[in-house]
Amino acid sequence: MSWNFEADRPGGDARMPELEDLEAYVLNLRFFIQDNEPTSLRNMDALYQTECQSPESLKQFKEIRDAMNGALNSELWFRFNGQPMTYRMLFEGMIYTRLAHASKNKHALFDEMTTHPFGLEMAMAEFLKCVCALHAALVFINKLNRAAFPEPT
Repeated sequence: MSWNFEADRPGGDARMPELEDLEAYVLNLRFFIQDNEPTSLRNMDALYQTECQSPESLKQFKEIRDAMNGALNSELWFRFNGQPMTYRMLFEGMIYTRLAHASKNKHALFDEMTTHPFGLEMAMAEFLKCVCALHAALVFINKLNRAAFPEPT
């Protein structure tokens, strides 16, 4: 992130992904975070609970999911208008008000923060941290799924 306070806009050396690329990624990421999808992490957890034959794989899945949820539930390093915000609040706010849906009423604090370009730039920088954490967790889960549910021979 880079901000030019004199011009009140992102600095020329800001390194953010193109919005179109981020929107495309989020459309796929939603398959893992929305419970109406069979591939959601909550639905995968239910699958591990009922179908996984390996206690070690079940344990590993829970550890990955707990670590990811712990990261999302932690507070941001800054407060907005004196109010704390978690990474999950920011993550869901970005997805459901900016990238995929329009439900600003559920994410009022996020929406208020991002009405100013500097707030939006800070939110985007922290959102990318969330995306990286989720992506890393999904890579681990993908490898774990292959071991826990091998293809029938």
